[in-house]
Amino acid sequence: MACAKPQDRELASPQPENDLAQDERTVRRWKRAGFGIYLAFTFAAVIVTFFSVLGVHCGWHAPPPSGPQIDPNANNPAELRTCHRDLDRLLRDLHKEAFTVQARALRFDTNPATECRNWSKQWQLRWRTVAWRCRFRELAGQGVSPAIDQMAAVHAALDELHLGYTGQVDRFVETYVQRLRKLSKELGEVRATIDRRSPHAAAPSPGGSQTR
Repeated sequence: MACAKPQDRELASPQPENDLAQDERTVRRWKRAGFGIYLAFTFAAVIVTFFSVLGVHCGWHAPPPSGPQIDPNANNPAELRTCHRDLDRLLRDLHKEAFTVQARALRFDTNPATECRNWSKQWQLRWRTVAWRCRFRELAGQGVSPAIDQMAAVHAALDELHLGYTGQVDRFVETYVQRLRKLSKELGEVRATIDRRSPHAAAPSPGGSQTR
């Protein structure tokens, strides 16, 4: 039997070394690309989280609303009455919400904390809209109108009250809502137990006359 020549053994050898090196370089490129995509998504998530936290803790709000504003001279009584009416509504709604959130605490189909946050966002939007339309930041303290100065002071105080109120609501929800609902559920179970019992014959009233 004839032996294979050295050249024949080289031709029959496995994949050449340059092909293996090419495959390794391709794998490394894919790994680097995948790692780069991972870093990009991670960086984007960090940026979004950072600005979300900044908005919550630093009072970062959306740009002020646009729309018609009162006359810069603040000498139109009808426009001033509208500003006064809107401020009065903000005050009354804030007062009303302070009571209704406690009334909702015993309703198991609601989440007082979430409802309060949603209401708070709407209230703040209205608060900023009033400031824009009535030019409080622009005209207050400029000697243009005593009514504007007074309403601007009320407007600022309402924001302080709102912040304090939302803090009180958060503490109320954390401290009392679950306890109130637990007690309400226990009372419901007691009532169900009472209603399941067989009715007893009514005892005769003391001193009552007997039928002969």
